[in-house]
Amino acid sequence: MSPVSITPPTASRADVVLRTEGLTKKFGHFTAVDGLNLEVRRGDIYGLLGLNGAGKTTTIRMVVRLIAPTAGKVLAFGEDVRENSLSVLNRIGAMVEIPQFYPYLAGRKNLELLYGLSGGKDRGRVDECLALVGLDDRGGDKVRAYSQGMRQRLGLAQALLTKPELIILDEPTNGLDPQGILDIRNLIRKLNTENGVTFVISSHLLHEIELTCNRVAIVHKGRLRVEDEVKKLLDRSLAVARVKATPMEEAKKVFALRRVEVVGLQDGAFKLRCGPEALPDLAQALHASGCEIWELTPGRATLEDFFMAETGRGGPHAA
Repeated sequence: MSPVSITPPTASRADVVLRTEGLTKKFGHFTAVDGLNLEVRRGDIYGLLGLNGAGKTTTIRMVVRLIAPTAGKVLAFGEDVRENSLSVLNRIGAMVEIPQFYPYLAGRKNLELLYGLSGGKDRGRVDECLALVGLDDRGGDKVRAYSQGMRQRLGLAQALLTKPELIILDEPTNGLDPQGILDIRNLIRKLNTENGVTFVISSHLLHEIELTCNRVAIVHKGRLRVEDEVKKLLDRSLAVARVKATPMEEAKKVFALRRVEVVGLQDGAFKLRCGPEALPDLAQALHASGCEIWELTPGRATLEDFFMAETGRGGPHAA
């Protein structure tokens, strides 16, 4: 399947917070990131999506200078990160992979050390960040007593310490319960709308990305498949309906004759790529063929459906 070519209008340089140009990383003969061109605009909540091993974390590690690219460049706030790393990285907060802290120190003490190393002098900032992520009552506890979700929250607090203009989060909701995920989503939206913070969020929770982000990039095998506004991608994607009909083999014949694509089977129901307007005729055809219909549920286009199509996990993209 050839990559989808979507070219959004190019933003002015002043509007671009982060840009990668031909960004490439090779580990021996393996190419983890291959000529990646991304553009994050001021005010975005930008989702970076891909299967495990797609190159998302490697890309983030190059952006924040944890590893050097093999080729290409990273521009943040119009400056080359490699040439101006100190001035640029001071404006970026990041949480990459699993946050690491001193386990024998309290959460608050860990943040105080990190804040001091970054030149921070506002004594109240650490407590402010702990409160923002819901750890104000646990800041005095040693990190070794923290759950994975609490460590994730502490990692987010660390990313917020210097009041950055751009925050990059790698799987920020790992280990969080549903309420914790909702809290983080609301915090991201609040910082974005009230403080003008731009976010880049790498996540495998596609529904959460759909709810949170305004723009996304899908990376597959180190290459950019598509980058655009979430709304535009959903407008281009056909909905997936659920139809449960027996006998199933006869139903499959009806779908084939009607040129309706079967994209999966879930709980005994077919997942069909078709709009709601096609369902009445499809129901008549199934009835005429002797099938009994047990369920017929119209669907809506989701980011998950689009993602699965783009990465070869849900059949060819039907736009």
